[in-house]
Amino acid sequence: MSKQRSGPNVGLAELAVLCEQSIPGVNATGRPERSFSMTPLLREIRKLPDFTDLFPAFADLESHLGTKVGLQVLGHVVRTAFLIEPVVLPAATTTRFNTRWGLTDGDPRSADPADCLAIANVVIELLIELTTTEEGRLILAGVVSQRLLAYELPVGYREWRIPIHRANNFALFNFELLRHVAEFRLLLLDRSNPYRNVFVEAYKRKIAVKTYLTDRALTGDYKTNREKRWEAHPQSVQFALRHACLDIELRLVNQMCHFKGFPPNLQTLLRERDLLIPTDSPAVCPVTLAPFEFGAFREEVLSPTQGRSEFQVGHLDPLKLQGNTWADGHRADNIGWISSTGNRIQGNLSVDATRAMLESIWRAYRRAGLLTSLDE
Repeated sequence: MSKQRSGPNVGLAELAVLCEQSIPGVNATGRPERSFSMTPLLREIRKLPDFTDLFPAFADLESHLGTKVGLQVLGHVVRTAFLIEPVVLPAATTTRFNTRWGLTDGDPRSADPADCLAIANVVIELLIELTTTEEGRLILAGVVSQRLLAYELPVGYREWRIPIHRANNFALFNFELLRHVAEFRLLLLDRSNPYRNVFVEAYKRKIAVKTYLTDRALTGDYKTNREKRWEAHPQSVQFALRHACLDIELRLVNQMCHFKGFPPNLQTLLRERDLLIPTDSPAVCPVTLAPFEFGAFREEVLSPTQGRSEFQVGHLDPLKLQGNTWADGHRADNIGWISSTGNRIQGNLSVDATRAMLESIWRAYRRAGLLTSLDE
């Protein structure tokens, strides 16, 4: 005779225990005893007797995507709903996995297992909505197969709020935004693209890091160090909504495709695919106004020099300009490529303040008679 299960919450309790057991313990020195691995956690979740009751719509999603991709996406759903990888305080030198309910009391990112399960099922329903069309399936496959971060999904918080991790705060990203990001990745990172190695390094070394991960901010109330921005404390100046980060990726990639000397055949193909967004051409540094050269960019990303980068990503108005709490500064209209010279000149000033400073210096030089050879 099989052992009788004791109630409708048994499956959720077992799921919560599996998530807790997946979190690596720490040794006497405070280091993790092992790395986090989603594969064994997924295997145990799928074996739960109540799996179908816990995730009633997953079968529909799997039917749209196939077993292999469906299981991969389920891992992304579990990671999004149940787990988080916050910075370890007080040193803030590394991040470490935790369950949402394992966060400290009062943390606005926390959620109990029932809340997390509700989020997982909302996310699954949203992905089913996306995959009802061929284009939607291609977008999801593109985002998952060419992901810049582990467990990437085209779903995230609707808005900034406290508490933030709740089922009614999740939504699909804008379809056109998803289409642009996914198709840019698929085309630029395609193995048939002769410039693929340039874009692989550009996405990995520059775009992903500056777009999706927090800066090393080791002072103030909310320390951060390479957390995913939407998993940072919501009151931190480094926090950003996930769809805002996706919008920034699109802006940086689009600017890159307008660098002087960008391969014309590739630019034509992007234009034919309706991917290029009108912008200044060629793209220039917002401080020096010098055009960015694709040839120099290619050389830098393929042969980087430790500690040196002529092509950087910066905020037009620095994140801490308004203080040390979140002010929605990490957004597409406040970020872009900037030269190392421009970044040094700007420092902690806004771009407008930097330009005013440069104008003041220019006028002082004129008054001193040091620019008499230049036209007004």
